[in-house]
Amino acid sequence: MNYELKLHRLTFGILTMMLAGFVVFLLHIRPSLADERLEVIASLIVVILAAAMFTIMGVIEGAIAFEFGKKHKRELLSYLLLGLLSLVSGLYLAFSKGASLQTICVVAAPHALLFGLGELRIARHLEHHPSYKRGLFLNGLIEIILGLALIAGSMFSNEAAATLLGYVALLSMLQVLPVLFYSHKVVPQ
Repeated sequence: MNYELKLHRLTFGILTMMLAGFVVFLLHIRPSLADERLEVIASLIVVILAAAMFTIMGVIEGAIAFEFGKKHKRELLSYLLLGLLSLVSGLYLAFSKGASLQTICVVAAPHALLFGLGELRIARHLEHHPSYKRGLFLNGLIEIILGLALIAGSMFSNEAAATLLGYVALLSMLQVLPVLFYSHKVVPQ
């Protein structure tokens, strides 16, 4: 169980660092999105960055899936499907001629929805830990709401879509942090 927790932490740690970088980047580039002359260039840079992040996470999730092996079929399948979704999302953004900030919102929405559903699923199994159960349940609902907000983000302006993406990335990152710092010693049986 310690090894599996380390694998989850590795994935979440990389995701957290990438989301933090994305948020910092959006904070710096956001003023460029308000300038009509720089808006297209800034949007293209954000699309390229998002495509790279999705592709990198897809490869990492796929590699982590095989670390779980046949012994943990649920994790293997979950990470493989998530890795495939991330990889396809990244490649779509990279090769799509019409990719925009609004497209990133639509592409990121399934990730947020799946993350929220995953949190709700884990919360169901924490009967003996009511505070963790409440926290995961609340975070799952928040993440699902963020996923729905991302779908609505397809109708926003570039600046508003970038702001929404930044908020979603920040809130998702904050939800992952407790897993990174959770210290639970598993006693071998």
